Amino acid sequence: MKENKLKNKKFIVVSIIPTGIKCEIGGFIGDATQITNLLASACDYLITNPNAIHAGAFNFKAPNVLCIEGFAIDLFFKNKIGFKLTKKNKIGIIIEKIPDKISLKMTLKTIEAFSVVAGVNVIKIEFIKPLKKRIYRINKQFAGEILNIDPILQAGKNLKKKGATALAITTYIPAKLKDIAMYQKAKVPNPYGLLEALISHSLVKYLKIPSAHAPLLTKEEMDFFLFRSFSSDKRTACENISPSYLGSVLISLNDAPQIVENFEKADIVLSDVEALIVPENCFRGIPVAFAIKNQIPVIEVKENKNIFSSLTHFEFLKTENIFSVRDYRKAYEIIQQLKLREKKYTKNKD
Repeated sequence: MKENKLKNKKFIVVSIIPTGIKCEIGGFIGDATQITNLLASACDYLITNPNAIHAGAFNFKAPNVLCIEGFAIDLFFKNKIGFKLTKKNKIGIIIEKIPDKISLKMTLKTIEAFSVVAGVNVIKIEFIKPLKKRIYRINKQFAGEILNIDPILQAGKNLKKKGATALAITTYIPAKLKDIAMYQKAKVPNPYGLLEALISHSLVKYLKIPSAHAPLLTKEEMDFFLFRSFSSDKRTACENISPSYLGSVLISLNDAPQIVENFEKADIVLSDVEALIVPENCFRGIPVAFAIKNQIPVIEVKENKNIFSSLTHFEFLKTENIFSVRDYRKAYEIIQQLKLREKKYTKNKD
């Protein structure tokens, strides 16, 4: 594992809430913000994925919460990249130019609002033609595909050449209103999530640049969310007051760390990570596998149930580096204990 050569080692925790698996906390829209900020209060920086904190037009993440795209987190745990901290990125935006004029006007007004009020530095907008995509069901999950992702990658490449250091993308997600209504009543996972992830993963994979996706709502969807779904679960409430989802993405990308492959330039590397926190029985991803390999403690939070909760737990859960706790408050306490242990170790080492 690459070591951080900075004089003062940072205490870093990673909290991942996978998208599209119906997590009780973080499986809706920004509803994991409070627990994310709680965890962040116990460390120097908390790394999390966009799914946890993006709340439509809103983003209330704490200043030391670093929002990093999921594919970049995978590369980080594989020890292939590090992160360089930044105070303000130059954001390029990719907009799918769908026929709905109200949708596009709302998107442009959102960019103006967050530029003026939040000071987000948007340097260039690239429009792309409507893309052919689809969403379909696989067992208990929604999945998605794009027939041709090249226009997205080319637009991202153009923006990067023009100086963009982070990419926001907003495209129409063809979810059925009946599926959205079921999701808003907490009966099915978020139908947007996996197709969104496919888009942002691709940008990070090919361009190695901080990226995040926001659904582009049609006027019909705006009418549904804003005026016809007030009986929805309170965890989806931000959708009822968000005609555009781009705002939360812009706030996260504003200070998203840069992806670096030269570890000499990195402020955060894998050896800085003191713990990885995941929902109940979410052990099947790359971060957990490499955390265990590198002896990074993994904390499973049992209150955050999801579609994987009913599956059999793996045998490796019996190892001493796996903690299974009742709730995020207890996870917070364990982080505090780990931090105290690290301070004692550092002091004795000095």
